[in-house]
Amino acid sequence: MKIGLTNLFSFRPHVEHLEFLAQLLEEAGHEVVFFTCDSAVETCYIRELRNRSRLRECAQCIAGGVRSYRTAGVSSVGKDQGVLTDSEVDDLALSSSATLTRTESELEWGEPEVREIRARLAGPIKQVYQSARKWIKDEQIEGVICFNGRMDLPRAVTYACESMGVPFITHERTWFGDGIQLIPNGNCLSLRALGELVREFDDKPLTASQAAYAGKLIGSRFLQRNSLEWRLYNKNPEPAPWPLKSDGKRVLVLPSSKNEFAGHDEWLTEWKDNTEALDDFFDAFGIRAGQVVLRCHPNWGEKIGNVDGDRSLRLYTQWAEKRGIYCIRSEEKANTYDLIQQADIVVLNGGSSSVEAGACGKQVVCLGPSTYQDAGFVHVFRSRNELFNSSSQLDLDPELIRRKTLRFLYVRSHRFPQFVPFVKAIETTKYRYFKGADASVVIEMFKQGRIEPDDPQFAESDVGENEVVQAMEQADWGKLADYSVPIEPGEPLSIKRRPGFRWIDSLRAKFARGDRAQ
Repeated sequence: MKIGLTNLFSFRPHVEHLEFLAQLLEEAGHEVVFFTCDSAVETCYIRELRNRSRLRECAQCIAGGVRSYRTAGVSSVGKDQGVLTDSEVDDLALSSSATLTRTESELEWGEPEVREIRARLAGPIKQVYQSARKWIKDEQIEGVICFNGRMDLPRAVTYACESMGVPFITHERTWFGDGIQLIPNGNCLSLRALGELVREFDDKPLTASQAAYAGKLIGSRFLQRNSLEWRLYNKNPEPAPWPLKSDGKRVLVLPSSKNEFAGHDEWLTEWKDNTEALDDFFDAFGIRAGQVVLRCHPNWGEKIGNVDGDRSLRLYTQWAEKRGIYCIRSEEKANTYDLIQQADIVVLNGGSSSVEAGACGKQVVCLGPSTYQDAGFVHVFRSRNELFNSSSQLDLDPELIRRKTLRFLYVRSHRFPQFVPFVKAIETTKYRYFKGADASVVIEMFKQGRIEPDDPQFAESDVGENEVVQAMEQADWGKLADYSVPIEPGEPLSIKRRPGFRWIDSLRAKFARGDRAQ
């Protein structure tokens, strides 16, 4: 099979992951070719994010890209622009424009600042689309592996694949570091393939070692030892007693940003923003303002590139003030995990704090789609109609919530990611690789369009989960976090840049990574 690989943004560690996949495929007898930008476009998500000169940003991107690994079989983006309608270009650029301005409401998508970014990205998107089509046709490529697939230029590549009927796989770093996230015929945020795996294993008990590993992930998050995740929030928090004394169940609202999901069909809801969903939820379940604490996301107090989170913070603080809801702002150091453990109901709109709430056996509510919408430990409402026609009393059994939280986490750490035993994170952007991975995993993904579990094993009963579930009930996060994962020695596999480029990683390690770089 002839496979094309492309990573148009040289974020760490994704180019290295791409090279691992390329070597794996070559060793299995497949032919690989590459596609890169080589500073062909005037602007892109990365340049807009960092607001740097083309000379500086493009030079850095080229030096960190596929040409630092390969000299042969690499094609560049050309100058010709493909024929796309204004509506198509607008759709392809929407996610980038929303993320670059950190919009929080769909009503903001039409604002001049957001539209201007889409206009600037239109030409580059057309260039990459046309060049990707030409590359696929000229090289007679049968399948494409593309980084991310959400942002402007990578999205142009996957759209070219769609228009030509060529299967594609997007790759990304995994949530917990090990393995590589591979999604067939969808971008890095696609829920379809993940949902299939979550449903398949929702009722399948974990073995003792699997449960212990998932428990370790939970304990590490509570103790902030989860150093291999891409971002850590709420660092060095202060104790946070529940700030309200009113009657009724305690409701904690933990909203997260929605800008990356802008225009994504699998993440659409009828609500223009999450505050509308919260209003409907409170009405449907008779929740009073005096029961509610809003904890604004710490991320809104930080810059991503050159953009702050004021849009999100302003939307929620104004909503809270209008409704008379107690609000903890983003920059405050209140310990979110303290608040979760004191709450009765935790309300999210897709954020990862669902796992801490689930580990505590809380009633978890998600307003809108999420990666855990099929996991069985969350009450999911995707529309106003679902809320008001619900017969749910928010009374799932706490033990069931904990078990299903464990199983979901194991899907996310060992079933959904691929090549987990062979791609090991030792730091956030630094990896070790081992021989023995099977390229047929990728080939079958192209052919079948679905993800097979990287670890398909499960237990016949839930006995192996009991000790971990008990530790979760007792909030013994230290015991969970201290689980020692057995080391399975493998034969190392060297994934290195060409000799003249190996200094790059040492230098780049001194700078902020990915979209945090300024």
